[in-house]
Parts: sequence; structure tokens; C-alpha cells
Amino acid sequence: MSELVREIVEVNAFVGGDEENPLLTVEVEGLAPTAGWSNVRLDPHVYITPPEDGFQDFDLVGDRPADAAADALTEVEAAWEGPFDDWVIGVRIHAVDNMVEDEVFEPWDEEDDESEAA
Repeated sequence: MSELVREIVEVNAFVGGDEENPLLTVEVEGLAPTAGWSNVRLDPHVYITPPEDGFQDFDLVGDRPADAAADALTEVEAAWEGPFDDWVIGVRIHAVDNMVEDEVFEPWDEEDDESEAA
């Protein structure tokens, strides 16, 4: 059975693709409480109504090893890629001991802002 990992260390979220087909990519580094965790992944929260704060939540989860491994924080990584919904302004990743937020910027917004300022 999957469980939250212990801690989020780093989050990197960005938009790729193009304006017509934008893709949200989320990359996370974390710490599991023991060695041997498998199937580490980001599970996105599913919303009926988008959250008012504009943050897409994810849980960093994995499968704890069946045998009792020694308690030693072990680095784990996971990534998720999917459609970029227009209401998303950032991502929030949850673990047992913390949660980390990262704002997301559309790469084409910067070009639009610069051309409007000129």
C-alpha cells in the first residue's frame, strides 16, 4: 500500500508544449524514511471545482519495502506530466513532515508582457 514519503526537498514545476497544447511538468526530490521504497510517484488531487488559490495539489507517495529496512533517510525522485489547466498558478506537494509550493509561469507570458511594455 502506498504511503506519503517523509519530506519534500525540492520542487520544480514548469509549463512546456505550446500555447495551444500546454503541458504541466512537475519534478520532485524527497526523502523516504528507509531504503528500498518503490513505485515513488506524484499523485495529483482531483477537483470537482478548481481550488480558489489556484494551486494544484500532489502527494509524493511510494511503496514501503516489505522487509524492515533500517531507518535511514533515502533520496527519492518522481515526476508528473499532464495537461496544464488554465486555473493553475502553482503546485503544492505534500509529504509527512512538510509541503512545498512552487509557482508556475507560462513561457509565452514573458514574451507577451515584453511586447506590451514596448
